[in-house]
Amino acid sequence: MRIKIILLFCGILLSTATLRAAGPTTITLRQQVEWIRATYHVDFVYDSTIALNKPSAVSSLKGLSLSEALSTLFAHTGISWVKEGRYIILRQEAPKPAANPAQPPRQRRFTVSGYVKDATGESLINATVYDLVSRQGTTTNEFGFYSITLPEGAHRLRFSYLGYQEKTESVTLKANHSMNVSLREMNNLAEVIVTGDMNSPLLNTQTGKRTFTRRNIKSEFSLLSSPDVVKTVQRTSGVAEGVELASGLYVHGGNNDENLFLLDGTPLYQINHTMGLFSSFNADVVKNVDFYKSGFPARYGGRLSSVMDVRTSDGDMQHYHGSYRIGILDGSVQLEGPIRRGTTSFNIGLRRSWLDLLTTPAFAIINSSAKEEKFKLNYNFHDLNAKITHVFSDRSRLALSAYWGRDYLTSKDEWIGNDRNPDHDVLKNKFNWGNLNVALDWNYVFSPKLFANFTGVYTYNQSRFHTLDSYTYKSERTSTASHSEHGYLSTINDLGYRMAFDYRPVPSHHLRFGHDLTYHWFRPQTFMMMSFHTNDAKGDTLRQSGANHHTSLELNAYAEDEWTLNDHWSLNFGVNLSLFNVEGKRFFTPNPRVALKYQANRRLSFKASYTEMTQFVHKISNSYIDLPTDYWVATTRKLQPMHSRQWALGAYYQPGRHWLLSLEGYYKQSNHLLQYANWLGLEPPADSWDTQVMEGRGRFYGMEADVHYQGSRLSVDGSYTLSWNQRYFKDFFPHWYYDKFDNRHKLNVTVRYRFSKGTYAYAGWVYHTGNRMTTPTQYAEMPDLGEGRRQAFVYERPNNVILPAYHRLDLGVDIHHVTKRGHERIWNWSLYNAYCHFNTLWVDVKYNEQTGRIKTKARGYIPIIPSFSYTIKF
Repeated sequence: MRIKIILLFCGILLSTATLRAAGPTTITLRQQVEWIRATYHVDFVYDSTIALNKPSAVSSLKGLSLSEALSTLFAHTGISWVKEGRYIILRQEAPKPAANPAQPPRQRRFTVSGYVKDATGESLINATVYDLVSRQGTTTNEFGFYSITLPEGAHRLRFSYLGYQEKTESVTLKANHSMNVSLREMNNLAEVIVTGDMNSPLLNTQTGKRTFTRRNIKSEFSLLSSPDVVKTVQRTSGVAEGVELASGLYVHGGNNDENLFLLDGTPLYQINHTMGLFSSFNADVVKNVDFYKSGFPARYGGRLSSVMDVRTSDGDMQHYHGSYRIGILDGSVQLEGPIRRGTTSFNIGLRRSWLDLLTTPAFAIINSSAKEEKFKLNYNFHDLNAKITHVFSDRSRLALSAYWGRDYLTSKDEWIGNDRNPDHDVLKNKFNWGNLNVALDWNYVFSPKLFANFTGVYTYNQSRFHTLDSYTYKSERTSTASHSEHGYLSTINDLGYRMAFDYRPVPSHHLRFGHDLTYHWFRPQTFMMMSFHTNDAKGDTLRQSGANHHTSLELNAYAEDEWTLNDHWSLNFGVNLSLFNVEGKRFFTPNPRVALKYQANRRLSFKASYTEMTQFVHKISNSYIDLPTDYWVATTRKLQPMHSRQWALGAYYQPGRHWLLSLEGYYKQSNHLLQYANWLGLEPPADSWDTQVMEGRGRFYGMEADVHYQGSRLSVDGSYTLSWNQRYFKDFFPHWYYDKFDNRHKLNVTVRYRFSKGTYAYAGWVYHTGNRMTTPTQYAEMPDLGEGRRQAFVYERPNNVILPAYHRLDLGVDIHHVTKRGHERIWNWSLYNAYCHFNTLWVDVKYNEQTGRIKTKARGYIPIIPSFSYTIKF
């Protein structure tokens, strides 16, 4: 026993002597890093080759700030650090070159590629993919595909998208790697802030680009409680809505027909219902909208003023669900789900106005008691969107999408005589107009760096009008009858294909190239006129008919490169080449595109862009609202295609995590603009239309300021536009004059607030300088030209009067409730023009012969409009 105690005592003495010889316990860099991570609640990202097991030169970092602790810890270690949000990224500094350095081995690079989707399998457009190690990033394309090439080794990729929870994945690259990522949607307004969103105006290269997701469109004010894509875009700076309630877009001074609307890659000619009250885009199926008003990428062409690229949802690959909504004037049903789980899905959306279901029986009841005059009026519209998507593999997928939209308007006024007045008079009118669009998309990934999309496109547009006026009179002594009919049909058939390639050789270069070919058949105003008149036994009949037929071939090719030169500079440059063949004449136009960005720091950037656009098709209309009497025609051999040049400058600043400020200026010149030489009524003739127009120029310039705030409950958007819109038509007026929609000042303020988990409120106020109109300044005697002396109005210059300022307040409330079965119910109450300000629609002009003065009086008739809708999701 004594021997054991002695041995134990000797062992204790030996251990104590060893510890004293070794000195204090050694602390490594890794231990200090772990202490910083736990103390300051940050995460470290670094390559596994960085040696953190070596001893730390400091024993304690207590009492220091995060920056001081990091600088102290890594001083003279050859390790640098940078803070990105809650991540601390470590890098090994390059060693100093030796006197006779050997050639270092070339570092291998590999590509990570795949799709970013949500939990239902829906691809996410413009999602950000960012490598926290190399500080390089990219975004997904319009099909949700991404590709990023990185050095060999360990990386941490952060995937983020507005309204979804960020996700970080670790990957060690030793070969090319395929990675599909699913993000979870978040319903809390406070959680939708995305750090480092490469699609934001602060970080992307393009000027004048705005992106709207389904969440943005659904959270906007809903006129008549029906969410609307075009009316959401109207609140953007630099955009004028034109006539109140209409879905017009007058972007940077351009006309309403100078906007390119794409629905899943197919052009849409008719974008309105109810003469502009509703747009043709059903918000239930819209997934993403990219809107460009300047800095157009080379892949877009064909219009002068703007591009709106609308993409619809593919459909849930895993579960069946849908929704239905009923509003004041329209209702909608949307269904989606898997045809074959995980590989094939469908998405169907149907929207229809239902007011005719009430007016038809109402007029029937009224007319049943009417003895002499009977009147009927019937109007309805519908939209049908359908899409089927099939995934063959991670490399190949096919999608078939179709859109069918129609408006129908009929009226009948019938007068039935009696014994004392035995006449019968009937007046009938029938209108219908709309679109049919079909697109077949095949996506194929040739390699991790090369993505391709092949599209077959068919577009059909129709406007039909027919009127009938019949009168008969019969008595014992005489009989009289007259009958007249008039109608026409205008159609467009477009058939073509598109090939688009997306190539990302390295993170600093993103190349897009491709071409499209479209064959146009224009048949404007195939008309028929017939009339006859009889008086007793004598009668005369007159028939007249005619047709117009124009065909053209349009070929476009493009190439563009998004080039990141370094951490501060990036450049997007390319060219769009257009070849248009019509009536044996060819028009070839190269349109260069350049956009440059300087990233001063993480919170501040500056941009500049120059673009040229060419337009070969024209909308023939004599009104500022969409009517079924409008039609489209192609440029003829007698006219030059319209052409524009636009310069833009911008500054973008993010003072805090919740704020984003931007200031943009633009200057645009347009040539070969068209205007009618004379007033031709609501039905301008299509025959030889190019001889009845004049060519002119336009210059449009201004400044746009935007403010965005996103808080935990409160969201605020504000925009201000200061603009000048001028035109010059030598044959019309010898000087430059202001455009009808030259609204000098425009201000939009939008506020959204979340009261609770399921209650949201909206308020939007809009103000702009009034539209312009032409009024006479004198009523004077005209020269005697052999017809005697006469008096007439004298006009000083076009659009010489500014109408009263336009302003209104819109309010809305959404209440969400989830039932016991998990179905979400949404009640929406909206007020349009909440304080009932009668904005000017037109002006009465009268001449007082006694005083010799001309009087004008503004007329406004649109009051406060309340609305309600009920939606249930199942």
